[in-house]
Amino acid sequence: MISHAPRLAAFALAVAALVTPGAARAEGPSADEIAKKTLEHDTFGFEGSQIKARLVLFEADGRTQERAFEGISKKGADNLIRSVIRFTGPATIAGTSFLMVQHQGAPDEQHIYLPRMKTTRRIGGTGEREGSFMGSDFSYADLERKDLREATYARLPDEPVGKDPCFHLEATPKTQSAYAKLSLWIRQRDFIPLRVQMFDKDGKLLKTTFTRRIKDVDGKPVVTETHTENAQTNHKTDLVIDEIQFKPDLSDALFTPAALSH
Repeated sequence: MISHAPRLAAFALAVAALVTPGAARAEGPSADEIAKKTLEHDTFGFEGSQIKARLVLFEADGRTQERAFEGISKKGADNLIRSVIRFTGPATIAGTSFLMVQHQGAPDEQHIYLPRMKTTRRIGGTGEREGSFMGSDFSYADLERKDLREATYARLPDEPVGKDPCFHLEATPKTQSAYAKLSLWIRQRDFIPLRVQMFDKDGKLLKTTFTRRIKDVDGKPVVTETHTENAQTNHKTDLVIDEIQFKPDLSDALFTPAALSH
């Protein structure tokens, strides 16, 4: 996803021309405004959608694995997101389901249903939340986006990604995080993040996520493919959304721990 993913993710702004670094810092939106617009834009269509997607995992030795899943999501009036992911393949993980419920001013909820054990349990503890989500380069904590939602922001000089003028934003998490900071290149015309770098607690580059594909869905640009590289392990993950439909009327009852087993 391009989150989920898995923590997956989300980000960009609206100024149509590339300006000089000095002017970029003196004019236009502030760092806080850029972050707000980025989160509101909803890069992956989380305001209410149904998707079919894949995680493609690339091991350092060249081996690849693929995990197929379906997902639904819903955004509340407070801009907080609820989402469910159900894995459909391979057979060893089919039926495994994951629920995330974002909260403001309180810890987000994450629950996982394990079909072989026929049990649903809550994901808890820093170690588990910072662990890999289904073998990908996304952690459970990445899926919450708290590192961007609850952070202090600094605007750096604008810098293009390819031919796209981008705002350059630095986010420092306020709450406990695996990251010391995040660096985001946010496309100016639509607030989509084209590149996100995550730095570990020692300040070393840990992961970079690149936006590879953007698709117009019902008049809205939506990220449908991302590529994430772990600079310290050489592991890589592609998140590919094959199908997406906006579903604004999804029932709240679908986003509960009890619903994961159905």
